Amino acid sequence: MAACALLTASALQFDGSVLLQIAGDGPVKLIVVEVPKDLTFRISVTLRTDAEAIDPNASFTDLVNVSGNGRCALILDQADRAPDAQPYQGVVALNGESFAQAMTNYFISSEQVETKLMLASDDCAVGGIMVQKMPVVGGKALPDDFDEDGWQRIQTFVDTIKSEELLTLTPEDINRRLFWEESPLVTFEAEPRFQCRCSEEGVRTMVRNLGREEAESIIAEQGAIDVTCHFCGRHFHFEKSDLDQLFSENRTLN
Repeated sequence: MAACALLTASALQFDGSVLLQIAGDGPVKLIVVEVPKDLTFRISVTLRTDAEAIDPNASFTDLVNVSGNGRCALILDQADRAPDAQPYQGVVALNGESFAQAMTNYFISSEQVETKLMLASDDCAVGGIMVQKMPVVGGKALPDDFDEDGWQRIQTFVDTIKSEELLTLTPEDINRRLFWEESPLVTFEAEPRFQCRCSEEGVRTMVRNLGREEAESIIAEQGAIDVTCHFCGRHFHFEKSDLDQLFSENRTLN
């Protein structure tokens, strides 16, 4: 899923973040991957509280689409989006025996973009390749001179790649391995890396937005306000003694 989100973000190259979400009906309740333009990314997985030990050999369907009610959402959140504006969001059912099949169906049915997507993962790495039949810039129609035979040929090339090759070969090696006769143009290169954007100041702002009365009520009931980032696991802790400084900052900012 991380590989697919990174491939999508690199293909779109727009000023904002790509969020890929799965709301599952199996032991995995929610998966969220967020990728901004610089291809730093973060990912979180939420399991159902009543989920039993998950079989390491469980299929995609077993994890998120047991009853056929799983949903996949692709969200495009512009960096300069107005506060009252909603990000673009496309939601489809999880149709397919694998995540690659489900996303291929999404691109075809929701975005009307014919797509060939292959993904691979193990305990240490993820990899993927995505080719798309792209329309003319600014529209949905294909160019008049579109090479349909070439499109079919490229899909055939992609079908020959093996999962272990996606995990072990460099992008340059895969390019040469599949498309050595096609002379593809490399438009840009990037190195994805994990990077969370949570911050203490962001959490302090969240607590201030609760209001002092609500913050004191939570501390009286629970002993403290504890916040854990679902992406990186970083923990933030606020006690009653922290509130004076926190809310005096709020008055200063106002």
